[in-house]
Amino acid sequence: MSSPREYPPGVFVLDPMSRPLTVAALLLSACASSNSTPEQLLLEVQTLTRSGDYQAAAKAAEAAKVQIPADSPLQEELARAAVEVSLASGLEVVRTLSLADRDDEALALLTELEEAFPGEPMVEAWRRRVQRKQADYWFEIARSALASSQFEAARVAYERAIDFEPDHALAPAGLARVKLLEEYRSGLAVDYYFSGVRDLTEQKLNESENSFEKSRRYDAESERTRRRIVEVRREKAAGRVAYAEQLVADRRYAAARAEYAEASRLDPASEEIAEAFNVMRIEAEVAALLSEAESFVLRSEFAEAEVLIAEAAERTELQADLVEAARAGISSTQVGMRYQRALDLEHDFLFPEAIEVYGEVLSGRDFYEDARARKEALENYVVEAARLYAEAEASTAPADKLAKFRQIETFWPEYKDILEQISGLEDE
Repeated sequence: MSSPREYPPGVFVLDPMSRPLTVAALLLSACASSNSTPEQLLLEVQTLTRSGDYQAAAKAAEAAKVQIPADSPLQEELARAAVEVSLASGLEVVRTLSLADRDDEALALLTELEEAFPGEPMVEAWRRRVQRKQADYWFEIARSALASSQFEAARVAYERAIDFEPDHALAPAGLARVKLLEEYRSGLAVDYYFSGVRDLTEQKLNESENSFEKSRRYDAESERTRRRIVEVRREKAAGRVAYAEQLVADRRYAAARAEYAEASRLDPASEEIAEAFNVMRIEAEVAALLSEAESFVLRSEFAEAEVLIAEAAERTELQADLVEAARAGISSTQVGMRYQRALDLEHDFLFPEAIEVYGEVLSGRDFYEDARARKEALENYVVEAARLYAEAEASTAPADKLAKFRQIETFWPEYKDILEQISGLEDE
């Protein structure tokens, strides 16, 4: 709303919301000359006022006041006409503001008009009209709030409606209903509160929290209920922590992390729980790294596994032994693979190659499975085969040669060319 209007003597003047002069008003103003009679001047003011052209009416009244003799009986009628112009123009602004839902501004303007025109029935009628509109507005807000169980908001809205219209047809009953519901809710809040206390005493923590939450739903401002809820949640958090500690002992770090997360939600003020959760978060990630490393080992992708194990070693506080076991697992797997490779070479009668791989298996250790015995047996086979082969070549008796070669065949059938030698000797 614009700043309060300035009143010329006896006239209420409109500013931005005033109407433009009509053609009729211009014609009437043109008649307002020195040749117009006082009655014509007064008629002009009245006609412009009835047409709603208040600005023109105010100007016509000012002009008539000057032209009508001061001692003329028409001066009194002119004064009343000027008052009517001021009043009508002010009420027109009130109407416009109210239609634009700017009722606060309309009421402020009505207050100004009441001061300027005390006891004026039209002003009082417009005040009742605007206040009734505001009362209905707040009544609808109250009904919506009540429908959504927002009792505090409903009570305030009903009170506002009654402030605007004390004899409103429905608002007082609505306010009484809200107060009744608030009393009922207050009783429920107390009942649920003490139900929560009983459950807390019996360590029925979930039931206790549920009861306290219901109590707070009916009495959101209760500090005592809030403290009880905090107490229950701390008790529940302690239970979660105790279970999490068991999981840590069992090295189930991901599960422990979940328990600490829930405990932290229940007791967000606990720095100890927050720190434990951070530790578990890291240890769960380390456990995942070790599990992934194990998958790489199973695929014989040892370099990738070693990278993950190195990262796990840097981050862990609780799984250093598992990290070392993972490293040892890589070494053990690699040795096992070498051992199997040596067996495969041995079974393929590639004794020198098998001996070399068995040597790798035994590097840095005294024994591994039966690798040492197998290595020594193969070394003996190599020596024995070389000896028998040399004796066979030195012998001049075919039968003796054949016997030597057949001895080699029993333990190393693919040694050098013994199969061809045996075949040739048998053909002789």
